[in-house]
Amino acid sequence: MIRKRKFSKPFDLSHSILFNEFPKEYTSTIGVPGIFAKKCNRRVHLKDGTSGEMDSAYIADSDNRILFERVAVGLEHQSIPVGEKKLSKFGDYDIQLVVDEHLPTLLVVASHLNKDKSKNKLIRSPSDITQLYFLDLGEDNISQRLSTVSKIIYNNQYLSQEMALNLGVIALYAPRERACEIMDTVVRLYLKIVEKLDLHMEYTLYSVITVLLDAFFDDEDEYRGLTKMMDDNTSQESQMRFASHESTIESLTYAEEDLAHTKDDLAHARDDLAKANGKIADLEAEVKRLTDELNGK
Repeated sequence: MIRKRKFSKPFDLSHSILFNEFPKEYTSTIGVPGIFAKKCNRRVHLKDGTSGEMDSAYIADSDNRILFERVAVGLEHQSIPVGEKKLSKFGDYDIQLVVDEHLPTLLVVASHLNKDKSKNKLIRSPSDITQLYFLDLGEDNISQRLSTVSKIIYNNQYLSQEMALNLGVIALYAPRERACEIMDTVVRLYLKIVEKLDLHMEYTLYSVITVLLDAFFDDEDEYRGLTKMMDDNTSQESQMRFASHESTIESLTYAEEDLAHTKDDLAHARDDLAKANGKIADLEAEVKRLTDELNGK
């Protein structure tokens, strides 16, 4: 029996934690061009009349290597290929960033999947094109990261914030067929360094690893064993902060489910109204026909 998951969107959640807690380090670690400057508006007006949110949006300064001027960045984590519907949303994100920030834009996709599986270009007119920029976070990249951070930790070398954050990156972008094996290694590496981490980094890594253990492990005993190791070696401060965050996430999940049900109810109500209007139109036509007959027309 597959265990019930606690988090409905674990990959988006993990990405958000990494970006929100360490935006400059995270974007640098995963290889986004430019230098993080500040966060900006994520909300987007979509062309279908609804609104949505980008996973992450921020201003980046030139790195004099790939970017040569300040740009507005929309950074999206993708656990499935970019299809036509998502590509259309990227187009809306592109327009919103220009409207809000009056800057050139960079639309970035962070994924463990090969970019060849995704749509990458949206042409709205001959001169208005959204071209997605894909990061290489596939199996080779993650294996190299894991090898590098393992050597640093086991040799007791200096561990920078970006290198420590790599544990979260490795967990999030782990190839799905090896995810449990990699998560087991990540947990054991975390246990070796947790006493050296400041509270901010400890909380971030504890949160991301906990969420992804829930996402990847079907076996209850394996899951409980690894989460117990995490809990037994993590400060109460970090656990309590995550528990508070978890409660908020649960409330948001219920709110999203209620909203989805409400949208379904509205859709059904619109269908019923359309059917009722059709019947009214038919009755009006019948009344007109009978009236015409009575009047001898």
